Amino acid sequence: MPPRGAPRGAPLGGIDQSDLDYNRYNETFFEVLFTGWILSASSSDKGREGDDDLHLNVLAAGATRQEILPYIKFMQMIMRKKPFLVKGLEATLCKLLRQLEFFDEEGKAKLAIATALVFNMKLGPLPEPVMQSLLDDAKVNKGTSLSFLVAFCKEYLSKDPIDELDMLFKRARLDNKMLNFFPQGKRTIDNFNSYFTESGLVALVDLNKKRFSDANLKTLEAELSAHIKEEGSVKEGLEITSAKIDELKLEIVDVIPVLWRCVMDSVQRSNKSSTQQQTHQSVLKLLRTWIKLFQTHCQSSRQELVLMNTIQVYLYQDTAILKLFPQIIKLMYDADVIDEDTIMLWHRKGSSPKGRQVFLSDMEPFIKWLQEASEEEESSDDE
Repeated sequence: MPPRGAPRGAPLGGIDQSDLDYNRYNETFFEVLFTGWILSASSSDKGREGDDDLHLNVLAAGATRQEILPYIKFMQMIMRKKPFLVKGLEATLCKLLRQLEFFDEEGKAKLAIATALVFNMKLGPLPEPVMQSLLDDAKVNKGTSLSFLVAFCKEYLSKDPIDELDMLFKRARLDNKMLNFFPQGKRTIDNFNSYFTESGLVALVDLNKKRFSDANLKTLEAELSAHIKEEGSVKEGLEITSAKIDELKLEIVDVIPVLWRCVMDSVQRSNKSSTQQQTHQSVLKLLRTWIKLFQTHCQSSRQELVLMNTIQVYLYQDTAILKLFPQIIKLMYDADVIDEDTIMLWHRKGSSPKGRQVFLSDMEPFIKWLQEASEEEESSDDE
């Protein structure tokens, strides 16, 4: 049986003090530590039965984090003294995952836990070659890769947040290839969502929804930006936007910042050599031209507040047009895009932290005007 704490039995405890030539037996060291045997091309050789020393390895441990963790900690200890071993660990993980079919279900579960712990503890192997080793047709079609991925994600998320897992997938170049873990005929979003939900990985489903949403928003942005820069008609721009929202099932609150960037980036790129006054005039002129875009898609106070904060943050990042904020909001107010109640909410507590005091100060005359107009209206109603 493997040790319960950090491996400190005679076979493991003395390895770092031994005369082992790590440069020569780099990969062999990790192969034995993971499996108890030297991996062949087919991994059909399951090691030498009866050799007690070979039973101190990951596959001989229980299929739990508690039992496997000491072996990963031991690897960490050795690698701190011999950092060059990281390439051997990476190569061994790649070999194990490529040969995953040769292990029984319990062995696969142990390797999934061990692989997750290696990345949890940041031992250093590159995620791309390791995780991409799962994506061959044979393992994918049998469901082996998908089962491994579920076990890996569950173990990884027991220690680190979903954002860390997302970063790991990006480094592994899997962030846009998650459907590739499914057989060819099942590569749909619905299958992905139902499978991982049933597997208890709702966080991964939510992450993937956001990822697909971001990709779809980029598709909308590219098409609408090109249309505006080519001075296409507002009517066609509205048709493009509405069609993409329906086709890609986009949330309006996510679309609003895209609409703003599409219009504004058109102004900025076409007026780099302009004076500040000319740029201001161009911004306001183009916004008046495309105001229908915002009238159509800002239909709730939440959407209006998203638009206000989108404008605020965008202008904060471009000092050349920063002082246009009150005029833009007035334009939106006059066109019934942004309601008075939304403006007052923004002023009280809804503004973005970015440049908040500057924008609140610049908006004071307009806020005062709204308050006075409201008081006059109330007074007229009383009479």
